[in-house]
Amino acid sequence: MFSKVVTDDDLAVAVNTMREANTDLADYEIKDAKGGFPSSVVDSMVAFANTSGGVVILGISEKTFDSVDVDVRMLQSQLAQAARDRISPSIMADILVLHYSGKPVVVANIPELDVRQKPCYIRKDGRPNGSYLRTGDGDYKMTMYEIDRFMENQYRMARNDVVIVDEATVDDLDQTLLNGWLNIQRGGSFGGTTSMSDEQLMVNRRVLAYDAQDVLRPTVAGMMALGAFPQKFFPRLNIVFSAFPTSVKGDVAMGGRRFVDSQNIDGAIPVMLLAALRAVSRNIRHGAVVKGALREDVPEYPLAAVREAVANALMHRDYSLDAQGAPVRVELYPDRLEIINPGGLFGPLTVDELGKKGSTQSRNQFLSRILEDVPYTDIDGQVGRVVENRGTGYAIIEGSLADALMDPPVPVSTLSEFRIIFGHRRMTDQEGISYSRDNMRQAILSYLAERSSASTAELSNAAGVSSKTIREYLSGLMEENLVEGIGSKYSPKRRYRLVASE
Repeated sequence: MFSKVVTDDDLAVAVNTMREANTDLADYEIKDAKGGFPSSVVDSMVAFANTSGGVVILGISEKTFDSVDVDVRMLQSQLAQAARDRISPSIMADILVLHYSGKPVVVANIPELDVRQKPCYIRKDGRPNGSYLRTGDGDYKMTMYEIDRFMENQYRMARNDVVIVDEATVDDLDQTLLNGWLNIQRGGSFGGTTSMSDEQLMVNRRVLAYDAQDVLRPTVAGMMALGAFPQKFFPRLNIVFSAFPTSVKGDVAMGGRRFVDSQNIDGAIPVMLLAALRAVSRNIRHGAVVKGALREDVPEYPLAAVREAVANALMHRDYSLDAQGAPVRVELYPDRLEIINPGGLFGPLTVDELGKKGSTQSRNQFLSRILEDVPYTDIDGQVGRVVENRGTGYAIIEGSLADALMDPPVPVSTLSEFRIIFGHRRMTDQEGISYSRDNMRQAILSYLAERSSASTAELSNAAGVSSKTIREYLSGLMEENLVEGIGSKYSPKRRYRLVASE
């Protein structure tokens, strides 16, 4: 949101800020306008209205940032006419005459348009050639992709997920995923699906659709949710996982490494989701807190939050033709984790409304509905569905980060992409503390007290120490007649248990 210029003091602050930067800024466009009304001002008015609003200032030199003599009445009239007649839809410009260094300056505060009115454009050039965005200190003509995204938001009608995959057939669906989805559909519709054939049910849910030749084929939604290998048809509708050695993308670490790990993750959405979680998990540290019997693993990033963020990226990404060449990206840096998907927030939803009651908008309505009933086994073995679609996903992310004593996520949305950033978790006082001899002995005894027996490997994995270290402690405990071995002393299958009290 831009800061309006409504007083002489506001104007002085704005001009001095630009003087220090020696250029226009994202929120301000200055012109000396000595020779009349500059035609490029209309581009800036459109760009401000399509972005975050801004201020047009006429009567200040772009080179010296000093005030100049202008025809105030003519500039006021031209600004008003441009806002009313030369731009579609018309914008409500707040036009004022202020003073800087003793001379009058014409100022127009241009508000950001409601998402339902974007993109506005210069009437004579038409929408394809007359739509602009404000970036930095310049006005840039929109691409057709950007115009299309604005139109989707305006009419709340993105239907790219129900486009038919021309070369695909029903045989390109994964039978295990499909059968699991069908079983859930049959069991949860209060009898509404009992009279439908599988084919009718898949057509009604837009998993399949008939093409122009009356051939039944998967839709984009059906292929991405239930396909055996969607990348056969859409090579870049996948996930690219990258773990970087430094906090700056592209920097080369010692030894010439650009990546610590990288992977192209393919498959249907449930398959990619699990693979992405595994990729993150193997590249982050898992701290430990001593709790009762041995330790409890605490990952750098809560996997529940990562799961929700990746699932949201796959479900809400832009599946339009122009965006099908861009994958979802999961990027792990030493100081943060970023998850990026093509396509910004859909409809009127803003980053400030994320996680609040009622704040949910679905770009891909049919895909999200299908994913609600796709069975999924998580990285920890828990069985559920790929998504809930109850408006709780972002709240789960915030809650998981808060439980891990982490800062809230940082969402960033532009017209072309959405990015969510998790800052690196700070270690608590308990984490990373090595076991002392006494608490290691007690931890082993507590672990065995909760089980009938345990192997050296099981104890080693639970404690996070080597098998050799565990054997040393076990030897001491056996000498104290607190623990006894089961089986041959030299057998790899040897187990240990507490000595029964008399």
